[in-house]
Amino acid sequence: MKARVAGSLIDDLRERVAATGPLTFLDFMELALYHPRHGYYASRVPGFGSDYCTSPSITPLFGRLVGRELCWMWEALGHPVPFWVIEAGAGLGDLAAAALEDAGAETGAIRWRFVERFERVRGWQAHRLGGLAEVAEWSPSLAGERPVAGCVLANEVLDNFPAHLLVVGPGGEPQEVYLDLDGSHLVEQFGPVSSRSLEAPAREAGAQLPEGSRFELCPALGPWLDEAARALECGYVLLIDYGDVEPSLWLEHPAGTIATHGPVDLSRSVLEDPGAKDVTIGVNFSAVGRAAASAGFTDQSLCSQQAWLLSLGLARLAEELELAGFQAALCGWLQDAAAHQAQLNTLLGLADPEGLGSIFVFRAAKDAPAPHAVRGAWAPG
Repeated sequence: MKARVAGSLIDDLRERVAATGPLTFLDFMELALYHPRHGYYASRVPGFGSDYCTSPSITPLFGRLVGRELCWMWEALGHPVPFWVIEAGAGLGDLAAAALEDAGAETGAIRWRFVERFERVRGWQAHRLGGLAEVAEWSPSLAGERPVAGCVLANEVLDNFPAHLLVVGPGGEPQEVYLDLDGSHLVEQFGPVSSRSLEAPAREAGAQLPEGSRFELCPALGPWLDEAARALECGYVLLIDYGDVEPSLWLEHPAGTIATHGPVDLSRSVLEDPGAKDVTIGVNFSAVGRAAASAGFTDQSLCSQQAWLLSLGLARLAEELELAGFQAALCGWLQDAAAHQAQLNTLLGLADPEGLGSIFVFRAAKDAPAPHAVRGAWAPG
């Protein structure tokens, strides 16, 4: 099965290279992830299995805490009805299900728009919501018929935006990495930067790096945030993802930030088994901040997931679980006590600074006040 999927994509890549010449990494990543038949997200169940895990798929407590943020946003906007949450890359809908069950019941105003390109995934999301699907809709784009009050939400989505891969060449001059085919194997070639729009940011990044260093540029950030701004009459954008700010993103990753996640029997090389595994890029939150400002968002803040979840009441929720486990143990309900302890351990894992707690959380507003302050947050440069 794996060989058939990978081989089919290799055949398509061969046709593209024969027609247009070597591909940019952006083109390769787009095909490897989103090819309609053989791309990674077209041929698997999102958020399921051992390839990787996300906070919403680990525990519904994450969605419950996100629901608190959504309630505060709703209150800050003056309790609009409806309050739309526009979620991109929602996977199986775990975050939406938990947040709607908690915050939706509390406000009675939350409606959910899933931005999903694959019809089969839409069906899984609707099944996951059950009766809550009555307050949901599905769309291929962020914007609906008219701008709404609400929040554009993306959890671990921007790291899957295709990006150009560049390398600092002799004399600090940036070069782009292209991919060609040698038989059935992809090989790298260096060449000039593929677009004039990339030249200035490439030189800016390359000026801070030694020769041979690699880095990525993601041109989709600006258009995506422009679309997010058009989707909102007033409200917020909330982005949760792996990444860093400049220049740390470049200096701490001289080989670039490209990573792959897939079955253990597949190669870790990004160029092998295309379509059979995930491909991610560390998000440049400095670029996100600039793009958000250009799109009209203000009141930007950036913090770790640990700091953000603590501001939403993670410590109090942990105390409740610990107390419930203690009381169950006193009553001799050892199975319940163990279940509460397992929930507690999973909850604390969301804020582990060596793991999920190190993820970045970016929030910005459009014609809206900041819903709450997060200790440890800062404005991205």
